[in-house]
Amino acid sequence: MREAVSAVLAHAGELYVVRRQPHLLAFPGYIAFPGGKVDQQDAAGLFEHPQLKDFPTYQIATLCRELLEELNFDLLLALRQDQVSTISLLGTAVSPRFAEVRFSVPHYKIDLRHKPALQPDSEEIAWAGWVPASELWQRFQDGRELMVVPTQNIVCTLARDTAAQRVDPLNITYDHERELPYLEFIRGVGLIPVPSNTLPPALSTNALRLGGNGDQACLIDPSPKDDDSCAKLLRTLISHPIDRILITHHHPDHHQQAPSIARQLDVPISCSLRTEARLKERFGSDYLDGIVVEPIAEGDLVTRWQGRAVHAYHLPGHDDGMIGLAPEDYSWFMVSDLVQTQGSVVIPEPEGDMCAYLDSLQRVISCKPRVIIPAHGLPAGETWLLEQVLQHRLERERQVGALHAAGKDIDQMVESIYVGLDQKLLQLARQNVRQHLRKLGFYTE
Repeated sequence: MREAVSAVLAHAGELYVVRRQPHLLAFPGYIAFPGGKVDQQDAAGLFEHPQLKDFPTYQIATLCRELLEELNFDLLLALRQDQVSTISLLGTAVSPRFAEVRFSVPHYKIDLRHKPALQPDSEEIAWAGWVPASELWQRFQDGRELMVVPTQNIVCTLARDTAAQRVDPLNITYDHERELPYLEFIRGVGLIPVPSNTLPPALSTNALRLGGNGDQACLIDPSPKDDDSCAKLLRTLISHPIDRILITHHHPDHHQQAPSIARQLDVPISCSLRTEARLKERFGSDYLDGIVVEPIAEGDLVTRWQGRAVHAYHLPGHDDGMIGLAPEDYSWFMVSDLVQTQGSVVIPEPEGDMCAYLDSLQRVISCKPRVIIPAHGLPAGETWLLEQVLQHRLERERQVGALHAAGKDIDQMVESIYVGLDQKLLQLARQNVRQHLRKLGFYTE
């Protein structure tokens, strides 16, 4: 378990919050509080101020260092000048069990007598400012901000009582022995990280729940890897019932056990006509027997979110039948396997097409969604991830073209481009190289 520290700066009902840069690996584009990881150097130092005596020295050292680095705010000087009315430990956030890297993060509330002049570090912070806690909570309720659960709980608590010195609960609460976590990083977009038989480094597929409260509740891509995961998902859905299942495309990590779930819950399955055909070709003509299959196509209304229509978008490239979803104002875009935050996307054979894939990337980028929701990994703010993937693919294409001109075969290209790649993934790398060669007109098999 790694450690970090977070500072909740407060003054007269307002909180100082930051929006993290979209290029950061951890929580890009999320509303957060200033802070950072504990370093070895933070173990040294003494803090004799009476307001600090009850807290671990190394945590205070980290807090002081991070505030100085991120905001140019000297906490010790503020204490000496009596600018801090109280410091309290709101609680310690602990990353959930499903997190790839787990952290323990104490959140210190620092109540200030005056607003200091702060200078946010633009390398990590896209925006920062003082916002009334009630307004910030309303922005989240309206689906306008990305927040992790501890941040949500802090903002909600302080919106109700700005003088609160403790947040309970601070962490995600669920019975991990019996169910799966149900998360809303955006209000109204339920995300269930379902353990699935997917490609590493990913371990799960995001089953999204949209709608409800009078609109049709749709569960997207449930794909539990085994009976235990399936039972936990079904228990989770007791509190979050659904009216239908939507399968974005035919790859197994997007629908494994989905037909069984549909039969048990007596709900239909929606998918594109191409996906339905591929499911029956690959998994048997009886794969969807006993289930009402409702075709879905480009532009179809799927459900509503925050009063806005959510439509289907055809996003071929990774799979020729793949569907994405977005509300009419592009507050977010669920892109399925167009990108992921935990590794590269394979353009498989025969259903993949590199030219179509690049077109789909560009199409979503042009919509300028505020948040991208991949099938694997956490949601990410803005389109930076899509843009990077597009540029990466174009650079790969240039490499492949140059190697082809130099007379290299596919295995030599893979060896040159994918240095140190796990042997288990070499076949997938060969597929990507062949797909680039097809796009360039150099491979016709």
